[in-house]
Amino acid sequence: MLRFNSFNPLAQLIYFVSVLLVSMFTWNYIILLLSLFGAAAYSVLQKGFKLFLKSFFGYVLIFLLVTITNPLFSHKGVTPLIFINDIPITLEAIVYGAVLGLMLLSVILWFSVFNSVFDSEKLIYIFGRFLPRLALLFSMVLHFVPKFILVFKRTLAAQSDFCGKNKFKQYIGAFSASVSVMLEGSVQTADSMSARGYGVKKRSFYCRFPFTKSDTVFTVLSLGMLTTVLFALATGQLDFLIYPHIEMCDITILSVIGMSAFGVLSFMPFIIELKEELVWKFSLSKI
Repeated sequence: MLRFNSFNPLAQLIYFVSVLLVSMFTWNYIILLLSLFGAAAYSVLQKGFKLFLKSFFGYVLIFLLVTITNPLFSHKGVTPLIFINDIPITLEAIVYGAVLGLMLLSVILWFSVFNSVFDSEKLIYIFGRFLPRLALLFSMVLHFVPKFILVFKRTLAAQSDFCGKNKFKQYIGAFSASVSVMLEGSVQTADSMSARGYGVKKRSFYCRFPFTKSDTVFTVLSLGMLTTVLFALATGQLDFLIYPHIEMCDITILSVIGMSAFGVLSFMPFIIELKEELVWKFSLSKI
């Protein structure tokens, strides 16, 4: 079955770079909303709606925090809404904070998707030939966080019988022990990889990620959509000005094409996964 997670890691990396490149360097709220919805739709298919909501509430708090705090520190703009101690709270500052929060939210969600798709084996496959030490470092970092959480939970459960009801002492002790375990494990992993000759030149590689026709089509489509969006951005067809006053770009054929292209780019993983789910359910119904 052709799923997004089954594509070649290089094709997946090109896709993530494409969608993040646009999401991180544009102030067009329509583009950012498409980016957010695309990442959220794929996350819902991947994790389930209930599990996605648990993590999404934290992201919403980040969005609200950025939106609320920006007008308190920035007073640019020509449309004051209220005055607090003779300090104006402008519409432009609120919109700027909302767009910035939207950008952060979409980028965080895409990095969450990236973390769920990429594992250490894929990173070593991409960077192992050219930057073996960097690839090892990336793989260890990605592996560190979930393993640290697991070790922390187990240590906390083991110490709860010996630390009484002092929760602070329990957490401090579990955290200290977990850090020690993880640091020791990292040193052992680095020594083991070094002893086995990792990073030595002219070493052989085993590759279980062939670059198929599907990967070629997926990569060409990703780069084609990216080129279309970048061209629309470069020509100013997708500009969204906030300071000194809010000004949206005119609706032109090129702006509609650019936004449509990014919409396709953002929802490509969701469309691929949804198609496979529907095909699978249809096949089961035939049995």
